[in-house]
Amino acid sequence: MFTVNSKLLLQCPCSKAIISGSSKYPKLHGTVSFFKACNGSLVVAEIFDLPTKNGVFAMHIHNGTDCGGNADDQFANAGSHLNFLNTQHPFHTGDLPALFSNNGYAWSAVYTDRFQPEQVKGCPVIIHSAPDDYHTQPSGNSGEKIACGIIK
Repeated sequence: MFTVNSKLLLQCPCSKAIISGSSKYPKLHGTVSFFKACNGSLVVAEIFDLPTKNGVFAMHIHNGTDCGGNADDQFANAGSHLNFLNTQHPFHTGDLPALFSNNGYAWSAVYTDRFQPEQVKGCPVIIHSAPDDYHTQPSGNSGEKIACGIIK
């Protein structure tokens, strides 16, 4: 439970994505939880077994409806970055800060006022193989999609 000035902000997640790795990274797994907080969301990610070759990974909410795909892109059905206001990257609704791996483990928490938890239910959370450069259009040159989970 988190409190500010004795006012309860959140207790349990409003929604959660269970993250699973691609066939190339089958051990990669974790959760991304969404808590209603103030006028936005607190997004808490706990990810295990990230590839140890890279230390920083992009994480975004996408606009698709499932984690299916094809031979070239296992998570192609995840679509592109969620973008309610039709803005340029990195100001998409679904743009989130990077995950920093500690020997394959990452934990992060970030507050965003770009969406409420209920607005992203049904959307995929994608973890990419590289860090987001925060300027290349349309998605930050963040590499292949290596993990996915649907927000429920």
